[in-house]
Amino acid sequence: MSRTLESIMSERVGAACLHVPSARFGLYLALRHWFGAGDRVLIAPTNCETVLFIALAAGLRPVMAPVSADDGNIDPDLVDWTGLAGVLTTHLYGQPDRVVRLRAECDRRGLVLVDDAAHAMLTTVDGRPAGTFGAAGVFSLAKHGRAMSGGFLTVEDPGELPALARMRDGLLLDGGPRAQVLGALRPMLRETVYRTGLVRPMWRALKALGVIEWTGHRCAPREEELLAALEAVEDPEAPGGLDGLGHWLRIDLDDWRMRQGGLLRAYQRSRFRVVDRERERRLAGVELLRGLPWAARGVAGSPPAPLLRVPLVVEDRDAVVTALERHGVVPGFVYDPPLDDYLGLVPAGPTPEAARWWTRHVLPVDPLRARRVAVLLDRLGVRPAGPPPPRSPGPPPAPSAPAASAEETGARM
Repeated sequence: MSRTLESIMSERVGAACLHVPSARFGLYLALRHWFGAGDRVLIAPTNCETVLFIALAAGLRPVMAPVSADDGNIDPDLVDWTGLAGVLTTHLYGQPDRVVRLRAECDRRGLVLVDDAAHAMLTTVDGRPAGTFGAAGVFSLAKHGRAMSGGFLTVEDPGELPALARMRDGLLLDGGPRAQVLGALRPMLRETVYRTGLVRPMWRALKALGVIEWTGHRCAPREEELLAALEAVEDPEAPGGLDGLGHWLRIDLDDWRMRQGGLLRAYQRSRFRVVDRERERRLAGVELLRGLPWAARGVAGSPPAPLLRVPLVVEDRDAVVTALERHGVVPGFVYDPPLDDYLGLVPAGPTPEAARWWTRHVLPVDPLRARRVAVLLDRLGVRPAGPPPPRSPGPPPAPSAPAASAEETGARM
């Protein structure tokens, strides 16, 4: 069944791929395979914290990228390329990253590009699928397909697949029959809630039962414990090597590296049909939302695309989220604060004000719920966010080598 899933995905994106239990697991494999311990890799501070923790678990040094306040994605013009080993793209909410430019810069400098398309299964750039611009790419069925599991690691060179498959198989954990059944039942229950409008009572029940414990938009970083856990990792490629990092790597997905049986893989296969069936509805929802006064500049100024979420930017975003939850709309995908504010061990990026403005104001909206959310925002009197901070100047040019003196020139001749 894994071969069947890989064949389906390869045909969709035109690249060889490996089926994995989650996109984050695929990302871990890619970072371990293409980078060495201590390598500096560029990551957007507007990204999900899981990406940051995966990079740390892989032994890398995350470098916060400059971001555009238009869309929260990396701004290549402002990148300081000094000392980087590679770049991890974002495609935040499915909005295309400036990936052609990023790939060109990586090629010119001998860096590795990993094209993270976990939010972007339906996104294309110049007719080419997002996730296929790097040495490796990552896709998620848990998001567009709402499968709550399943992902793919794509590769530019099919010759890399055997080594990646060996690493995958060595790190997978057996979940047992009960975990396999629950892994298929959970998304079915979620889909029933999604389709029948029971979000509001279910959300309240989960909070009342203590199942949902977060008080902010990111999980508790527990930084001192994280540092101790990272230092305790002796062999990250051994099956138990990552166990001590469970709090940070699983977050909302306990089975992120569970070996998946036939039942779960069959369910994941069925979700491809959902992805395709909903494409036109996504486009229609994006078309509606991009014309609203709250639309972020990037989405308002781009042709409509079948995004995972449409970023609106609003004043008093957290109060808006609370109000929407009372009406049965749970936005999700809010990544606030920026990663370099969230975790002290990560050095600050070059555009902190743009990153803070974006994460403070962005309201990601499901385009499949566009009309309902548009009505609610109008009824609630939600105000568009004020203007973003001015764009930062680019990094200083690299110092040129001092001109050689005539004496030095003669000595080399």
